[in-house]
Amino acid sequence: MDKNSTKELTIVRLSIIEKIGNFLKKLFSKKENLEVQEIKKENTFISNIKIQENDEEKRILKLQTLIADDIVTEEELPEEDVNALHKLYDKQILQLKKEIDDYREKILKLRMNISE
Repeated sequence: MDKNSTKELTIVRLSIIEKIGNFLKKLFSKKENLEVQEIKKENTFISNIKIQENDEEKRILKLQTLIADDIVTEEELPEEDVNALHKLYDKQILQLKKEIDDYREKILKLRMNISE
């Protein structure tokens, strides 16, 4: 073999390697693009199902803090606001009871694991 034929073989080998490299680059870039598109879809889905806070609920929560800070008293509020506050208090009480029950279950499970 002379030098010219080895140079031609080298060029052919490089072009094959380049083709393989380009193929792999395209393959991985498509995979990354698909992953990015899936993440974008998930983010839009999550933002669509997020529970949007109600302006009325924000107002009632603000009233609750005003009452707790002794800026406003319940007697100064209209009956609708008082009823809404009572509903909010009931909701918060139920949530706290649930959290307490969850903690109790965790403690019982830990006690069971320790005693074993």
